[in-house]
Amino acid sequence: MFNEVAWNKPTRWHHGLSSNNLNYLERAITMVFFAGLTAICAQIAFSVPWTPVPYTFQTFAVLATGVYLRRNDAFISGCIYLIAGAIGAPVFAEGGDMLFDSGKLIASGGYLISFPIASALVAEGLDRSRKAGVADIKAQIICWTIAMIPVYIVGTLWLAESYSEDLAQAFEWGVEPFLIWDFAKIVVMAIITTKVWSYSKSE
Repeated sequence: MFNEVAWNKPTRWHHGLSSNNLNYLERAITMVFFAGLTAICAQIAFSVPWTPVPYTFQTFAVLATGVYLRRNDAFISGCIYLIAGAIGAPVFAEGGDMLFDSGKLIASGGYLISFPIASALVAEGLDRSRKAGVADIKAQIICWTIAMIPVYIVGTLWLAESYSEDLAQAFEWGVEPFLIWDFAKIVVMAIITTKVWSYSKSE
């Protein structure tokens, strides 16, 4: 199993895990694994008084999902995570186990339902780098920043709706405090994927 993955070469795992030669079982395992990783990272969370949205490492896992899996698998992995929470598994921040409350999407649900899209966009960017055999750090940072845009937009719109606040207040709660936090994670991942990883097809 996972014969495509060179386990003794961590800098090339992304080649194997995103390979088109993986069978359905192998792909299923990777998708469930990264959904689980997102759930684990969601528990690394802390709340602050100036926003109802907790700081978490979820976005780090969302990026990692796109980094290692191909586009469709990254998207499905994100959906598996959402489905697990929707049926009551404690996979959301601080042990949250509801995606809907009284038939209505929870306040942070806008961010959550955008995660699969963000992972897919990251995966698309990495796939282009693999095909080209090179990775440019500026291009990666731009790609991943773009991937976060739907998260911010959908998350802010739903946060405003949930709390019956205007968009300015929702932005102040749900985006402004996280810009530096999220960008730092993007930069760290971009450095790893461009300066540490190997994109050569001949190794």
